[in-house]
Amino acid sequence: MKNILFLTVVFCAVLTQKNATAQCTNSFDFGNATLTTTPGTNDVIFCNYATEYGTWDGVTAGYSYTTTSDILTDFITVRSGSATGPVVAFGTQPLNWVATASGTHYIHINTNASCGQESSCRDITTTVNGFASACTNPAVAGAVAASVQVACSGSPFILSLTGASIGSGLTYQWQSSVDGVTYTDIAGEVNSTCSVSQTAATYYQCIVTCSAGTPVTSTPLQVNMGSCVTMSNGSTTTCSGNFYDSGGSSGDYLNNELYTFTITPSTPGAYLQIAFNTFQLETCCDDITVYNGNSTAAPLMGTFATTPGSITSSAADGSLTFVFSSDGSVVYTGWEATIGCVTTPPANDLVCAPEIIPVDGTVNTYTNALASVETGETAVAPPSTGLYTTDGWGSSSLQHTVWFTFDAPTSGNVRISCTDIEMDGQVAVYEASDCSDFSTFNLVAANDNDLDFVSDAPKFTICGLTPGQTYYLMYDSGNNYASGPFSISISEFSVSAGNSTGVLDVCNGETIDLFDGISGYDGGGTWEETTPTFGLLGSVWNTTGVAYQVFDFLYIVQDGCVVDTAISQVHVFGPSSAGNDGTINACRQETINLLSGLSGNVDLGGTWYNPSNQPINGNVITTSSIPGQFNYDYVASNGVCPADTANVLVIVSDCVAGIEDELSNEFIVFPNPSKGTVYVSGLIDNSILDVKDLNGRSVSFKKTSEGVYTRIELDKSVRGIYLLQFATNDQTVIRKIVIE
Repeated sequence: MKNILFLTVVFCAVLTQKNATAQCTNSFDFGNATLTTTPGTNDVIFCNYATEYGTWDGVTAGYSYTTTSDILTDFITVRSGSATGPVVAFGTQPLNWVATASGTHYIHINTNASCGQESSCRDITTTVNGFASACTNPAVAGAVAASVQVACSGSPFILSLTGASIGSGLTYQWQSSVDGVTYTDIAGEVNSTCSVSQTAATYYQCIVTCSAGTPVTSTPLQVNMGSCVTMSNGSTTTCSGNFYDSGGSSGDYLNNELYTFTITPSTPGAYLQIAFNTFQLETCCDDITVYNGNSTAAPLMGTFATTPGSITSSAADGSLTFVFSSDGSVVYTGWEATIGCVTTPPANDLVCAPEIIPVDGTVNTYTNALASVETGETAVAPPSTGLYTTDGWGSSSLQHTVWFTFDAPTSGNVRISCTDIEMDGQVAVYEASDCSDFSTFNLVAANDNDLDFVSDAPKFTICGLTPGQTYYLMYDSGNNYASGPFSISISEFSVSAGNSTGVLDVCNGETIDLFDGISGYDGGGTWEETTPTFGLLGSVWNTTGVAYQVFDFLYIVQDGCVVDTAISQVHVFGPSSAGNDGTINACRQETINLLSGLSGNVDLGGTWYNPSNQPINGNVITTSSIPGQFNYDYVASNGVCPADTANVLVIVSDCVAGIEDELSNEFIVFPNPSKGTVYVSGLIDNSILDVKDLNGRSVSFKKTSEGVYTRIELDKSVRGIYLLQFATNDQTVIRKIVIE
């Protein structure tokens, strides 16, 4: 795509989703659509797949758009500038979004917020809603920008405004001037962008008005003339200027083209170098073929439907020949390339004359044009392990090698990126004790293509380098045609999964965001369960149906070879339970334990309320001195789930406490409540002892004799209420005990 500048503004939007993994990036470009500026219109990319993204041209800054898919559950991510550019908006469809800048946008389709992919076909529709808001008077006119740095005689190019107002109600009038003093209106150019052509250097400005308010004039721009070569049948001799497809600096190429064009250096002894800055063809059916010489009989350098990067001739006359072919349907913006010539190889062609690269993230530009392979250098060529590895290359052959050094940072972790200039290259890193002796070189890491699968240029990470040690870096063309300008940046890096903020308490059935359990984390990580459940989606966990316990979730942040993890702990509580209502029959002035009136699962530690709704200290009361019926409410809460309430009806009879049958009086159980150990007095050796829960099931216990007492161990039983049954001499006594 050509370098076309559009109206650019800053528009603030709030993205509330925490899980950065929901900002999806797919690897494959499916199709192209062009939007108008007319509200209510739309365009469709048919049969997009959930492993692909669509390219949408004509997007206008400040405009509101709605994107939908015919698969209702699809998740949409909108990016600007490139397929991996800044995220404009993301979420489930229909997705409403506002363009933060004019120009091409990239819409990625996935099956869910975790960026899932599948192979079913879906149609993607984007509707133009118009400006998101009205303009404000007086308007801001901004500054003029052009789609070309220099203009080709008679070739149209695009003018636009940067830093200008946006919104409905704006009007425009473009003007031109030969001297930058006297301006005249350009007839018919009354939109936010303007298409012009020129045969001499010209100044341009735009008058912007908001709703018939005060006219404001933009900062002007002078566009100079340049040397331009347009694809056709023919040839030229030059060492400078721009090389375009048949559409020139701002137009598309046409269907059914077949052109052959040769460029020869104008400087004797020089070698032509063509650096493709932008490149967009119909990848299935259109391509450009390059020959290393002045005709199609010269050696073939390659056929390209995607960018060739930079190509340097090695022919005797330094020339290159290009053949372009397009089929009968679908055209794109073609290419824009810089024409240059080189005469000498770079100084760092030799390993002992390396360039020093700072480890500070700076993008440094170099060239390997005319570079050769030093004697003995092939001995350290990385193995052929594949294009997307960190221990070798797709091919171990060497073509145009140049050398660098860098010092490892304190962490020992570096990221090496060559993707800022699109050159099909490859990188290898070595430790060495003697630059003049290749036998002392040990390969540390090597990479051919970007590990993110978005570029043919290297981009990878290395961990575990020795801090302060100097390492050698070899850069080579990825094939025998690609040589010329390339970039390298080296930066230290680390990742942080954050730190735990403590256990998150949640009631069973509630939903919780696991990010609430950590702080200081980097986005883009993934969550994993240590105990499998079915409720985790991204960082959000639904606790319905899980056990009442503590669950650990692992947050993993990985960037290349560096990984960090953090744990978010969630304690799931079951519903609070005060047990089942019950009744206690007692005599006047009798001491009773109210817990003995409850059944079922009872949470201990709750609060009793007397018939006057006043709280009671503890569980034990003395009944009234007069007969009657008295209601006592028990309120239990685990502090997380809502409280539960049960009722015990105490029926006080006109009897005297302590008058019981002889057998019953003989048996005393204490302490009650207890922690699991109780003592019984009056139990003889032939007594039959049974312990049951309130559902009538026998529970496990141990019994030992200690003098006049019998010790009963229930320490492995859960908290609750149990029944102790003693049988002797054909009589049975039951005592209710509470295990706290």
